[in-house]
Amino acid sequence: MSTRPWILVSSLTFVSGLAATTAEAAEPELEAPEQEPLISQGSPAQNCEWPTTALLLGGDGLCTGTLVHPEIVVTAAHCPIVSQMRFGESTGEVGRVVDVDYCMRNPDYDSELDNGVNGTDYAFCKLSQPILDTPITPPVYGCELEMLEVGVSVVIAGFGSNMGEMGAGTKRWAETITQTPVSQGSEAVVVGETGLAACGGDSGGPAFFRYPDGSWHAFGIVSGGPPCGEGPDTYALIHRAVPFIEAESGIDITPCHDVDGTWNPTPACEGFATAPTNTQTSWGNGCAGPTSGIAATCGPGHNAPPDLIPPGVAITQPVNGDVFSLDESIFDILVVAEDAAFGVSEVRLTIDGEEIATDNMLPFAFEEASFPVGTFTLTAIARDYSGNEAESEPVTFTIEGSSSSGGDSGSGGDSGGSGTGDSGGTGDSGGDELGGDGIGETGFGLDDGGSAKGCACSTSGSGSGEQRPGQGGALGLGFGLLVLAGLRRRRLG
Repeated sequence: MSTRPWILVSSLTFVSGLAATTAEAAEPELEAPEQEPLISQGSPAQNCEWPTTALLLGGDGLCTGTLVHPEIVVTAAHCPIVSQMRFGESTGEVGRVVDVDYCMRNPDYDSELDNGVNGTDYAFCKLSQPILDTPITPPVYGCELEMLEVGVSVVIAGFGSNMGEMGAGTKRWAETITQTPVSQGSEAVVVGETGLAACGGDSGGPAFFRYPDGSWHAFGIVSGGPPCGEGPDTYALIHRAVPFIEAESGIDITPCHDVDGTWNPTPACEGFATAPTNTQTSWGNGCAGPTSGIAATCGPGHNAPPDLIPPGVAITQPVNGDVFSLDESIFDILVVAEDAAFGVSEVRLTIDGEEIATDNMLPFAFEEASFPVGTFTLTAIARDYSGNEAESEPVTFTIEGSSSSGGDSGSGGDSGGSGTGDSGGTGDSGGDELGGDGIGETGFGLDDGGSAKGCACSTSGSGSGEQRPGQGGALGLGFGLLVLAGLRRRRLG
């Protein structure tokens, strides 16, 4: 994607004492335009629409920000420093002006990467006094990020210019979609479509998402993109900025979560904006309107009784009792885990009692697990956002020593393991270590309860049909390293 920051400014100086950044930009027009305003085919903001969208107007340019806490506005690192934060519908219709104590840029902002358009492009400003009457649009955080899938409906807003025209300084907004998924580890997100995207002056502005309870939350900060309306834009992610903001400001901007994303609601975990397009209010009362009740997106609300019900979890592939040849010894392990109340935060996979890997994103899958000859028992441990855990029924399967590559079948040891004969050259020690310690005598392979949990998938597995390289020599590495060598989380998108 062609990228360039939208309203890049020069001679930026933030209070952190960081070096200033210089970039090119056209001089913005600060007067509200006479023509019908649009954010690339969007709508002009009427009285009190999207009131947490802030205007940053400094001597070096114009940008947009988002009020995510009564005292904190987030914006882009390439935006100008300001001494005041303006809220309203345009530079000519300012509903409220609040002084700013200081602004700080992300110290790791990389102005050279992709011409400054990247996930490090975030900053924040601390207001001199809190805004207590405007319903807040806090950050999307913790398990809530899972809702930001590809193609979900979102709203973008900003004080940028019209598509194909100048005239920055009027608030505009549009409903559009996300083009990329968001997870805890994501560095940026692509938002918008051709004709429905940010324009010059929208830098630092928000992308909003509506929760099932009707509340609106901010997740994106405009960094930049192609010319106005010609395609989607890159947004830095607010959740990536939270640890920096909280450490530098000393303010908790995620009242429902700890900084690491753990659900831990405080009494402030309620009362978020549910009607940001309500025009039947005024700036005299901060555009006050309806707000949400006690939030319970990732766990019980702050005044709710504790959740003591664990999630349900089952391994659906492989199926209990499966027997694979050596040629089929690389396959995916699939797990289904559900929690009706608040959702599953992670699934941990164990093999013969040893925890091997963790997955914290749907669908729960462990790709290309690789096994030597022997009999193994899998279990999955699911944890919900209230901290409850449950363990699946065990699934036991066997990798037989026969292979299309030939060689004697050989015996690998006395405890149920098997070697690879002449082609593997493992000897007795390999069998003793990896043979399953008598699993064949425990009856797991005949466990009706375990097999009943299997899906209607083939009992032959989904092996790659290729023999694992170095099968014989790898046996001496030990069980954990053997599996980890081929086991990894499935990457989506």
